Amino acid sequence: MTNTDISNDNGTKAPWRPRHVMLRLSYGLLKLSAKLPLAKQLALGRGIAAVLWPFLGQRLHVARTNIALCFPELDDSEREALLRRHVQALGMGIFDSVASWFSEDAILRDQYRLEGAEHLDEALARGKGVLLLGAHFTTQELGVRMLSFHYSVHCVYRRHPDPVQEATVREARLLRFADLIPSDDMRKALKYLRKGKIVWYPPDQDYGEYGMEHSVFLPYFGVDAATVTVPGRLAQSTGAALVPFFFRREEDGRYLLRILPPMDEVADDPEAVAREFNRLLESDVKEIPEQYLWVHQRFKTRPNPEEPSPYIMPREQKA
Repeated sequence: MTNTDISNDNGTKAPWRPRHVMLRLSYGLLKLSAKLPLAKQLALGRGIAAVLWPFLGQRLHVARTNIALCFPELDDSEREALLRRHVQALGMGIFDSVASWFSEDAILRDQYRLEGAEHLDEALARGKGVLLLGAHFTTQELGVRMLSFHYSVHCVYRRHPDPVQEATVREARLLRFADLIPSDDMRKALKYLRKGKIVWYPPDQDYGEYGMEHSVFLPYFGVDAATVTVPGRLAQSTGAALVPFFFRREEDGRYLLRILPPMDEVADDPEAVAREFNRLLESDVKEIPEQYLWVHQRFKTRPNPEEPSPYIMPREQKA
C-alpha cells in the first residue's frame, strides 16, 4: 500500500479532500526529515515545541491539571517549569514517532541501551507468551521500535479516525513490528499470547464510562484513577507472563529501555496486577516526569458520578 492508494479498514479509498492532500504532503516532509541523524530530528522537535505552546489550548489545561493533581508538593512556578519541559518533550516526541515510523535501522541502532533483557528471555522460555506492559510516554513509539531490533513484537494500538493518518501510520508500523492489534480486538491479543508471542500493551489510560466494565478505581499518584484490569485477565486466560517495560530519553539524547522482572507474585489477581503496575509506573514517571503523556485526561472518570471532571476549564481561561 502506498500513500497514493490509501484505504481505510473497510477498503474504501480515502477522499482526496484538501485536508487529506495536506496530510499526505506533511507525511512526505516527515519522511524526508527521518533521513536526518536522530539528534537533528530531536532539534527540530525542540524548535516545534516553541511554536506549539500557543496552540495547545485545552491540552495545555489538561496537562497543567494533571501535574497539579500528581505533584501537589510542587509550587506554582515549579509546576509551570515542568509543564514547559513537557511541551518540549511533546515536540521531540513527534520526531521520536517519525523516527520510529520512517528512519532506517542504521540511524537508530546505536542510539539506545537495553537493560533487563534476561527478564524477557526468561519469560519467553516459559512458552506461554508475554504481555509486555508499557505506558504512554512521549518516547513510546521509538522505544518499542528499538526493542523490535531484538524481539518480534505484536503491538496493541488505537485506530486513528482519519483514514489517511490511520493508513499511513499503520503501513509504517507493519514494516517494523510483527503485527498490530486494534485495542477493540483483544481476541487477537489472546491468539498471539497462546502462541507464545510478545504482545505490547499500554494499560495506563482512562477509557471513560464504556471502559468501566473492565476497570476499577485504584490510586495513581494518590488520586483514584479508572484502571483497566485487562492485563491480569489476559494472563489468567493464557498463562502469559506480565513483564513491565519502560523507556526514556536520557540527558545525552540516547534512550534507555528497561525491562523489569515478571509480575509473578500478583499475576493470579487482575486487580492486584493493575495496582502493582500503577505503583511501578508512578515510580518510573517520578524520575522523568516531563516525558509522561500528561495531555491525556487520566482522571476524567470519577468514582462518584456526581463529581465534576477536574478538566473543566474555568470560564476566564476560555475567554
